[in-house]
Amino acid sequence: MATPGSNPTVSIIIPSIGSTGVVHGVERVFVVEAVRSVLSTAAVPLEIQIVAGREMPEAVVDELVALGPHGVVRIVRYEADFNFSATVNLGAAHAGGEYLLLLNDDTEVISPDWLSQLLEAGAAGPIGTVGEIGTAGEIGAVGARLLFEDGTLQHAGHTYRTSLDHVGFGLPGDSVGRHGVLGVRRPVAGVTAACMLTPARVFDEVGGFTTLLPGNYNDVDYCMKLRYLGYEVVYEPQAVLYHFESQSRVAGVRPDEIALIQRRWLTRLIDDPFTPSTV
Repeated sequence: MATPGSNPTVSIIIPSIGSTGVVHGVERVFVVEAVRSVLSTAAVPLEIQIVAGREMPEAVVDELVALGPHGVVRIVRYEADFNFSATVNLGAAHAGGEYLLLLNDDTEVISPDWLSQLLEAGAAGPIGTVGEIGTAGEIGAVGARLLFEDGTLQHAGHTYRTSLDHVGFGLPGDSVGRHGVLGVRRPVAGVTAACMLTPARVFDEVGGFTTLLPGNYNDVDYCMKLRYLGYEVVYEPQAVLYHFESQSRVAGVRPDEIALIQRRWLTRLIDDPFTPSTV
């Protein structure tokens, strides 16, 4: 990733259809508030690519474009049926930054230095286990600490040891876990695409997100591809955001998605050297 002292441009990719919902008792357009929080906190060069589904109201499009300085917030039209992987790949194809930041539209920044922390984590060099092929030394993806609306922990990295899940799920949001494992930057099996920083050239190298997994496990597949090629995946606890999960689309895992991710990675999924036995 970036070298210390460099000033790379980050392309933030946010797929959205402009959904609305209630957060802390107030109705909002999720993507509008997500972009507001990014623009008010990200102290690095950036562009924001909104991959707008055909359902997005034109009024939301106009509001999004008006939020940032000229040209910072851009709209990429996506007219096909929902496929999260396809929207991410489309946004990446239009991105001009050295790094991609995949971000769900139902997020909101909490820590003001979140993006700088993600970039710093990516520039830190190898901190854990050597990858399976090639040499360790480059970090392929960095994920954040994500909290639910009520402040409990949603994500502190992925675990693949016994099931495909989030480390620390449901614990208090400020929990550091057993021996502080949730409070330190560390290598993990994977991170969620709800907030994932990855170098653009690495994204291209591994072929982006597979469109065979349109809704679930596409980020698991991406992280497994990274680790297979020797890249590390890192969790950064100082980058903190809300993730109002399942409020912008209906959640649910289909049997065919489970079957596909197992066919692609089953023996490697269960070989998860990063998940602590107790958090």
